[in-house]
Amino acid sequence: MSSSAPSSSAPAARGKGVLRSLGPSLITAAVVIGPGTITVASKLGAGLGYAMLWVILLSVGFMWLFTTMAARVAILNKDSLLSVAARLYGRPLAMLVGVLAFVVTTAFQLSNYLACATALTALTGLREDVWIAVVGAGGLFFLIVRQLYRFAERAMSVLVFAMVVAFFANMVVARPDWAAVAGGVVPSAWPGGFTTLIMAMVATTFSVIAALYQGALAQHKGWTEADLGLSRREAALGLGLLATISCVIMITAGTVLRGAEVNSAAVMAEQFRPVLGPVAVWMFSLGFLAAGFSSVVINPMVGGGLLSDGLGLGAGVDGKWPRVLTAAGMLAGMATAYVTLQSGSAIEGIVWAQRTTVLAVPLCAAVLILMANDRRAVGVHRNGWIANTVAGLALAVLVTLNVMRLLG
Repeated sequence: MSSSAPSSSAPAARGKGVLRSLGPSLITAAVVIGPGTITVASKLGAGLGYAMLWVILLSVGFMWLFTTMAARVAILNKDSLLSVAARLYGRPLAMLVGVLAFVVTTAFQLSNYLACATALTALTGLREDVWIAVVGAGGLFFLIVRQLYRFAERAMSVLVFAMVVAFFANMVVARPDWAAVAGGVVPSAWPGGFTTLIMAMVATTFSVIAALYQGALAQHKGWTEADLGLSRREAALGLGLLATISCVIMITAGTVLRGAEVNSAAVMAEQFRPVLGPVAVWMFSLGFLAAGFSSVVINPMVGGGLLSDGLGLGAGVDGKWPRVLTAAGMLAGMATAYVTLQSGSAIEGIVWAQRTTVLAVPLCAAVLILMANDRRAVGVHRNGWIANTVAGLALAVLVTLNVMRLLG
């Protein structure tokens, strides 16, 4: 984490930096907007139309606040984020946050493997469980040979971009009811029978663990106190992209798939049929595969890095223990994906993995709120009353979802 700090005397240069390199917040958004987002938004759109668009917008708003809090704590301290937590509140609490982060990213890793498997099954006809080991081995290979992963990542980015463009095009051609879409951004009653999906939507969009990792990315970039404004703008840019694409997916599904049972990549691919016709399954499956595999290496790096940091073993992404724990997260995700396929479908497994992550995050959110209000961590840059009110509301939502999860 020794990259040089940007010049504080050139605000214009910082602005150009946003355009030249979309920055840590866009990387965080890329981790969040994976196959889980695509699957859950598609299933909600098919089941409820546009009615839950407000859930996406609210969750992204929460995500922006927690992302900027994590970046602020990291930028204003020389130590890594969980090292700051250990110094202020004790190593056991930092260790617990690290363990919870590892558990959450392992669940997300499970959904990445299942997404890759269901996409490959749609493309080849081979069983999904056949592909788990293949995808897992590929992820471990790219973890070791990082240079090759950069080339593969560019190719996958092209496929994901093409899939996003296809979603936009099909949304326009499908001609949604824009008055109903506008009504969907207004909070409405919680529909019965869809609690699991709504929980999964919140969990996959408002990822406190990805927000925590934002701190490590901002610190690795060498940002200083002068860059706090830049960190907020980049967060808005990256998460605005997340919100836009998630809403487009839900609108497209609400128009094309309304009433359908979304239980495979082939069904989700029907969203592309208005524009792509018979090649819709191929186009969607390739994009879905790219969305899953692009996170197969990055996602466990989040969990491995935060667990290593919490244990006091180092926080650098290239350190020995972060890499070892990243590999452990990959193997754990592979094993749980294989077990999940023995008891249910890949699509339902993805939804289950997304909603389960909400169980681990309230404590992580509370610790981040504490640090963002602690003068020893952020000095005069503490949260204002508005930020604390919204953060408190976000924490209350997470706790409420946990209670509903446990009671349901």
